[in-house]
Amino acid sequence: MRKFRHARRLRGELMSEINITPFVDVLLVLLVSFLISAPLMTLALPIQLPKGKLKERAPDYENSILAVVNKNNKISIDEKIYSLKSLAGSLKGNASVWEKSLPVYLQMDEQVSYGILIKIMLLFKNAGFRQVGPFL
Repeated sequence: MRKFRHARRLRGELMSEINITPFVDVLLVLLVSFLISAPLMTLALPIQLPKGKLKERAPDYENSILAVVNKNNKISIDEKIYSLKSLAGSLKGNASVWEKSLPVYLQMDEQVSYGILIKIMLLFKNAGFRQVGPFL
């Protein structure tokens, strides 16, 4: 059988078999290039976060701590106003003022940066509060 195939090639007849190795090589190169470039394309897109409304639910003020942050990064808890530094000192100095088992809800102005949110959450987490998150 091999001799017959070889004889056809020598006579100049067309080969009806397809060699798919180069095709697979090209597909693998394309796949790798897409895998590398896909994460870079998503970082370059400018986005604006959507705004939405949730159904109103009655917040449990009795069994939680509500920290409200305004656009000037002032934090209001129990009608007292703190800066980031004074909140850090208050959390360290007055550990018994707030019960650490209570959840802490953060309510932010839309102009407050995400970095400030993280700093405030870390202040509460480092002070020993287990449940810290945004108030929705």
